[in-house]
Amino acid sequence: MAGPICLHFTAAPAIAPAYLKILLARKPALATDTVPRIEAVLERFTVNRRQLARYRKVCGDRDSAELPITYPHVMATPLHLAMIACEAFPVSLLGVVHTRNRIVQHRPLHVDDAGQIHAWLEGHRETARGQELDLQTQVRVGGQTVWSETSTFLARRQGRSRVAAREAALPSLEVPPRQDVTTSSFIVGPDVGRQYARVSGDFNPIHIADVAARFFGFKRAIAHGMWSLARCAAEIGGTVFSSPCTLDVAFKRPIAFCARIVLESWMADRRVGFSLRDSQAERGHLLGSVVRSG
Repeated sequence: MAGPICLHFTAAPAIAPAYLKILLARKPALATDTVPRIEAVLERFTVNRRQLARYRKVCGDRDSAELPITYPHVMATPLHLAMIACEAFPVSLLGVVHTRNRIVQHRPLHVDDAGQIHAWLEGHRETARGQELDLQTQVRVGGQTVWSETSTFLARRQGRSRVAAREAALPSLEVPPRQDVTTSSFIVGPDVGRQYARVSGDFNPIHIADVAARFFGFKRAIAHGMWSLARCAAEIGGTVFSSPCTLDVAFKRPIAFCARIVLESWMADRRVGFSLRDSQAERGHLLGSVVRSG
């Protein structure tokens, strides 16, 4: 097993070279040894207001002095890609599925904040569906952690469909009877995949073109999971994210472009539950909750 890898940056690393390395690397679908500790630190970040405005537009978010709760994930993406592109990362990123995400917001981040971003991963879990890896991220302002995230990814075991691989769940959260929920709907535009890729830096081929998506087992290109989460958060909005909170989500089934999607939300035991489903069926795309702690 390789020793710990530590990457330090004074400015956000370029995304294009990292993607080139990822595309050209010949790595297996599953790790043959324990995933070594790989970490990356961006010594100082500031908020790119132009990128933020484009992100808000793609994700349907309103303008505010506070950052969307999902936006720090985008700020950290160059670090994530630099880690995955390094030789010590043992599996191929292409086709890997994002199954769960947890964000802990100790306080809302503001557009004038500046600080440090620290990301790391280490080890993996063997499951019936494949190998799970947790990518950890912390955003620090004034030496204090104000935002943290655990992104769980699945490297699929050969012979299992990638659609089935998304069928994660939050076992303690159930959708209540339809009459007890608030609903809204929106259409996933045909260009959302490319638009979100340009503002987020996530150019995974399964989100960009049907041909590429079919190569990885999907019938057509699918929406980014973090876009769908950001869209839900923008729709829920209000005061839900204006104080310390924990946001959990399980990505269950992929969302095709041009689909009409229904967002359902409800209150349950001091938390807001939410789900996305197809407007023409009961199939759930994601299930999540927000618990306020302040």
